[in-house]
Amino acid sequence: MKTALLSVLLLLVSCTTMNKELESAISYGEIKELNQYSSEVEKQLHVRLYQSPIYKEGCFEETHGICHYRYFLSVSTFDEHPETNIFSLNEVGEITGIKWRGSRDIDTAIIDFTIEKYTKAATVNNPNLISRTIVVRVTLTPKSMEETLTKSSSER
Repeated sequence: MKTALLSVLLLLVSCTTMNKELESAISYGEIKELNQYSSEVEKQLHVRLYQSPIYKEGCFEETHGICHYRYFLSVSTFDEHPETNIFSLNEVGEITGIKWRGSRDIDTAIIDFTIEKYTKAATVNNPNLISRTIVVRVTLTPKSMEETLTKSSSER
């Protein structure tokens, strides 16, 4: 019984945290329509990217700034009664590249995101930060999201 109550409590806390971060992204974050990228790829889903600054970081020297962003993806079908969902990317940082990949699966989007560990402003302000670039391949459907790391590199 205690385990069941603890599980429910943890679920509610995680939902509350996600809602607060998503609220932040929608309220004063940046929204990108991802269907405009890679025009040569036919899109089966409508996908939006929500960027929310993370303010609890301290990578700037002698000033304040945004070190990382948290990202959310909303996905919907083009049906008369569309299926919709919102997912949170596991990686934080700054997305510097977006490339759609073709998919033969129905209602599936495959998108590569190039993500820098720190924002450009942070690396300009603090040259001691170790930059890391990763490429994350995201496979989206209205019901699920899968992230796969396809490339990683670090430099100072």
